[in-house]
Amino acid sequence: MLSKINFFNNNRIYFYVIFAYTILFYLLLSTYKNIVPFEDKVKHILLNQAISMVDDTSSNLLESIIDHNVSFVHSNYSDEKLRTKNEELLSIMNSTDINSLFVLHPIKGKYFFLLDTAEEDSSALNEMFVPENTKIFLEAIKEKKNKIFIQKELETVSFTLLKPIIQKESVVALLVIDYTENRLTALLNLSADILSYLLILLLTLIFVFLFYLIYTHYGKYKIYRNPETNTFNRVYMVDNYEKINFKKYYVALVDIDFFKRVNNRHGQKNGDKVIISVIKIITRHLEKHDQFIQYSGEEFLLLLDKESRNEKELRKLLTFIKEDVYRTVFEIDDDKFSLTISMGVLLNTGIEKSLQEVIHKADTALYESKHSGRNMVSYFDISQPKRLYREKLKEMIESDKLVCYYQPIRDLETKELHHYEALLRIEDGDNIIFPDKILPDLEDSYLYTNLTKRVIEYNVNKLRTDPKMIISVNLSADDLVNDAILSILAQNSDLADRLLIEILENKSIDYKRVELSIQKLKLFGYKICIDDFGSGYSNLNHLLKLSIDYLKIDGSIIKEIHHDKRAYSIVKTFATFCKQNNIEVIAEFIDKQDVVDILKSFGVKYGQGWYFSKAERYESLDKDHK
Repeated sequence: MLSKINFFNNNRIYFYVIFAYTILFYLLLSTYKNIVPFEDKVKHILLNQAISMVDDTSSNLLESIIDHNVSFVHSNYSDEKLRTKNEELLSIMNSTDINSLFVLHPIKGKYFFLLDTAEEDSSALNEMFVPENTKIFLEAIKEKKNKIFIQKELETVSFTLLKPIIQKESVVALLVIDYTENRLTALLNLSADILSYLLILLLTLIFVFLFYLIYTHYGKYKIYRNPETNTFNRVYMVDNYEKINFKKYYVALVDIDFFKRVNNRHGQKNGDKVIISVIKIITRHLEKHDQFIQYSGEEFLLLLDKESRNEKELRKLLTFIKEDVYRTVFEIDDDKFSLTISMGVLLNTGIEKSLQEVIHKADTALYESKHSGRNMVSYFDISQPKRLYREKLKEMIESDKLVCYYQPIRDLETKELHHYEALLRIEDGDNIIFPDKILPDLEDSYLYTNLTKRVIEYNVNKLRTDPKMIISVNLSADDLVNDAILSILAQNSDLADRLLIEILENKSIDYKRVELSIQKLKLFGYKICIDDFGSGYSNLNHLLKLSIDYLKIDGSIIKEIHHDKRAYSIVKTFATFCKQNNIEVIAEFIDKQDVVDILKSFGVKYGQGWYFSKAERYESLDKDHK
């Protein structure tokens, strides 16, 4: 219900559309109600024209049967032969268009038959006639004029002509001619029916069109907006990427500092409530023409209208928002805490070529805020050394300098190749940059997600061109809860049997969300491996909650296994645990046969390291992958 209210509040044009439709509805309804009176008026006009010739004939006949020196009524009452003669003369007018023709004698508001031309069931002299419409009979007598009226009560009669017979300036009788429904009146009736149906159809079509218009727009509204905060989400930005006129805005990226701690301590459901509270704090300071987009879970994109404020006012506003969030006390289950936000801002958006470039530069400024103590607002300045470095990293990631080297994972018993691990490298001229040199500078940034996507796409291309190859790629726990990353994996699920997912644990991992993502990936057919287990953040209790297929023991432990009792015991314990839980073990950093022999005695099946092969470019690999 709240989303519907917000929808109409944000799309007031639909109020006016519905109002206009209501007016149109009443206008058409009024027209529909007036179809019958309108039809009657048309009939009267047409009938008056059609009857004019008949009227002349009837006038001539009446002239021939009326002796102005003798009372017309009395003579017909007293002389049966005269009455019969007059009826025969009047019957000359009878035709297929006339249902009945007779003469009535009015006496004190009552009407009696004087003449009747009917051949069968004719009315007797002086038999009373009771008209359906006495008013029009009285009008004909009073006005001494012909009257025509539509017969609605009689199915066989379409309309009736009343023609006063006047003697000595008084109406002594009425000639009554009942006309049957002819083609003209039938066509009029049909036209009225068609018009009625057309009006109903028109109203229905307009209603269906308006309903479809509002329904589809509301459907998009629900997809594009958070019903709790009435703010846009990332789907809106993706679908309207080319339509957003970013040049008219200052652009700010906002991130809630250390928010993973809130999720880990209180759960995602409570974390989402906190995010909603922060959004409400921020949006209450925004103007009508500003846009707020929930860029990711706790990261927001602000498009701040330049016409609503100058740069000085913007800086003041963003500082005030930052302080307002910090002053707010959040509470979950009696646990009170405060939060801070970091912001990265791009002021000069007018010179940028795309929204992607704008977001990237705002993200670079956000990176500066995070790595300078957080709870800060930083403004993009290309001249700063760190930002120059980030710009260079961005160029390298988006160019063909990003490559993967491949290190084989082999069966320790048979030495057969099981698969390759894809290891990221950036080739900058003659220099090879390893991931440990750049990932810390990309953490929690827009570039990090782009880098992960590029690595996946790079290896997907290799798998599609080399059907014999099996590869594992490394993803962080944060990658696994990133919709953009999951979407790429879902789109390439036909390669799931040849693309393994290695997950690197970290201190802020949200096991519930990660497990949900793992379950989704396993439904697609992906195999899951925990990487570097035992490196510091590993937890056997949490491991039980994850549906994994492989466990890779950290190389720092494997290297010590042949001369350190603790390392020996740890690996043996891990191997026993995995065997009991149907998890295959992979040992890394194997550098000698002695280590292989110890691992085999523990039941460890797979291993990798320089003892087998170092990581190599794809071009250097055995083409048969043996």
